[in-house]
Amino acid sequence: MRKRSVRMVGVTLVLALVSAACGDNSNEPPSGNTGSAGANVQPGGTLKVALVSDVQSAFDPQKEYYGVAWEYFQCCLLRTLLSYNGTTTDQGGAELFPDLATKDPQISDNGLTWTFSIKPGLHYAPPFDDVEITAQDFIRAMEREANPRSNVGGYSFYYSVIEGFDDFGAGKADEISGLKAPDDRTLEVTLTAPTGDLGYRFAMPAAAPIPPNPADPKARMGAAEGHDDDYGRFLVASGPYMFQGSENMDFSQPADKQRPAPGYQPGRSIVLVRNPSWTADSDDLRPSYPDSIETTIGGVSEDLALKVDAGDIDLVLDGVPPADQVRRYSTDPSLQDQLHSNPSDAVRYIEMNLANPPFDDIHVRRALNWAIDKQGMLQLRGGPVFGEVAGHIMVDSLENNTLQGYDPFESPNGAGDIEKAKAEMAQSTYDSDGDGVCDDPSCEGMLTFTDSASPYPKQLALIEQNLGELGMTLEPKPLERTTMYAKCEDPNTHWQLCTATSWGKDYADGFTFGPPLFSRSAIGPGSCCNDPMVGVTADMLRERGYGPVDVPSAEAQLNTCIPLTGDGRSQCWADLDRYLMEQVVPWVPYLFDNDVVITSDRVTNWSFDQFAGLPALDQLAVSG
Repeated sequence: MRKRSVRMVGVTLVLALVSAACGDNSNEPPSGNTGSAGANVQPGGTLKVALVSDVQSAFDPQKEYYGVAWEYFQCCLLRTLLSYNGTTTDQGGAELFPDLATKDPQISDNGLTWTFSIKPGLHYAPPFDDVEITAQDFIRAMEREANPRSNVGGYSFYYSVIEGFDDFGAGKADEISGLKAPDDRTLEVTLTAPTGDLGYRFAMPAAAPIPPNPADPKARMGAAEGHDDDYGRFLVASGPYMFQGSENMDFSQPADKQRPAPGYQPGRSIVLVRNPSWTADSDDLRPSYPDSIETTIGGVSEDLALKVDAGDIDLVLDGVPPADQVRRYSTDPSLQDQLHSNPSDAVRYIEMNLANPPFDDIHVRRALNWAIDKQGMLQLRGGPVFGEVAGHIMVDSLENNTLQGYDPFESPNGAGDIEKAKAEMAQSTYDSDGDGVCDDPSCEGMLTFTDSASPYPKQLALIEQNLGELGMTLEPKPLERTTMYAKCEDPNTHWQLCTATSWGKDYADGFTFGPPLFSRSAIGPGSCCNDPMVGVTADMLRERGYGPVDVPSAEAQLNTCIPLTGDGRSQCWADLDRYLMEQVVPWVPYLFDNDVVITSDRVTNWSFDQFAGLPALDQLAVSG
């Protein structure tokens, strides 16, 4: 993603968000952070996980912008200065706690300098188990995140507020001037403007430390030297687990001669084993119950569901349980404890390409919002256990519930209103006779990317049925999930609809829905995730092979919200949401998502990680 500058002004404005982000220096994880069984949990055994699709960027922490990868990082592979306790919101799961830091950061009176104190005596996983984690390792991670060769597809924009970050990334400076390590135990971060949510940003995987390479002390990127494209496969863990075989990685060899740990085989498997350098007394956040976590990659939901039933695997982390399996587990008292449904702080939606006919016309976009049977989409996903019909873009918790119940396209039971849809279509330039049916060639065979996994093919069929009443037909391209997202994020593919997309918060603030999704700097290719191209300029359209169209922008609204804190900040995000839904209309939001997981009867302890919006893998204890 292109770098952007986050501008916040006024030190007094920052205090409320600082409090929300970091608490006070006595902040401790609340009781119950070990899940439902607490102290009775028996550690040990192997947790068996399945993934329908692989992670997106081969576990590279500077690139991975994907909740599944973030769960593996947070629970298991990486520790950060501040982190989360792997529980639900009501158990403190959206709050920050010291992790590698000894306490919450000290913040200067002007809000520009944050000082982190780092725990002594903590070491990396093998083969660097004799290397202690120090302040310079966090600077190394930030330098790599600033490097455009290493951060492709990532989220470096979150760190542009660090003084000198962008200059270093652009090759204009030899160091990031706002990062200093006066000693091994102290990291000083200087900002260009007060940034109250900086603590959240330093809890992201990209901010996890990268060790130096003892065999090559001059290697600026340490263990990541020479691995701009593939460091994830050579990742040296700081968390309670590591990739199996990590101890055999040889960083004394040139980068192109090094062999990755076999514990991650892209597209096939992930095997995590205990990191012998990790100790429970140094980590208040991760109980790390399983001795190992084995993940198979690939398969279809129906087959994987049968394996969960049989106990061959314990859960599917990224799939959707088939509807018949959900019904069986929800109605059988002996199985109900194995069905888990948790709000994931995510929304599912249909995207429209605002630069491509017929979706350059707001009346067409509004017509789609009226036409789609959202209740049907929910039922095809599995019913109310999977969430509730969405009427707007941001999840309610990020807006202090200001827009709870708001839906400018509300229809009876959320089933759509075809007459209102036709009334909107009749006002568009693509309905020449005003009969509510599109009669322009751009409405025929519309290029549509979708997910090939269940339940998306059935949902696509419903979308085709709904849009058929408006004279619109699709040319669907079902793809593996990560491929689908790559196509939707690349405007050069000239797609018209993407029907299987979703977005979850990065942390508990509306900022994580605003700029990443709707700022001009988030327009691809090479950026994520303003797929509809809200605010695209004429020059950007020409560069991407589009004709001249007038696409509305949200830049002014975003810039208004960014400096604010407290209730004013959440209200501003709500106002942005209204503006997007009424004046821009880039999506058809249809579901505020619950993460639904069915576990095998081997799972004896459950916990949900609100940060990643997924099960907390290290807290899922197993029997046998």
